[in-house]
Amino acid sequence: MSENQTVKIDGSENLFVGVEEASREAKAAMTAEDQEWWQHEVTARMKRLAGYMTAGMPVNAPEVQAELDIHYASICRFWVPSAVAYKGLGQSYVDDHRFRRACDRIAGGLAAYQRDAMAVYADAWLR
Repeated sequence: MSENQTVKIDGSENLFVGVEEASREAKAAMTAEDQEWWQHEVTARMKRLAGYMTAGMPVNAPEVQAELDIHYASICRFWVPSAVAYKGLGQSYVDDHRFRRACDRIAGGLAAYQRDAMAVYADAWLR
């Protein structure tokens, strides 16, 4: 399968196998129920973003930015990024093949779309 093919994700499967090492310490503090909830929420959020992207919605659309507000809040469970750091995280979703593959398994180009939406969010709301 090429990186740009779309794959349907029907459940809350963990799309981040291989990426989780980056937040191992914070994750270790999570209960099994917390981890299951987090995996479900991340997958659901990515599917919603993919829907906005495939519908042609711009990254600055209120619906997209509302998803990014939820994303930012979930990241803050692990650390509180500044605007620069949040943009850097978004760029890592594209640059790190593990993140990119996880995002793009839902829809080709989703990693870049999320990066761009994160940059808009950071510029609007973070310091």
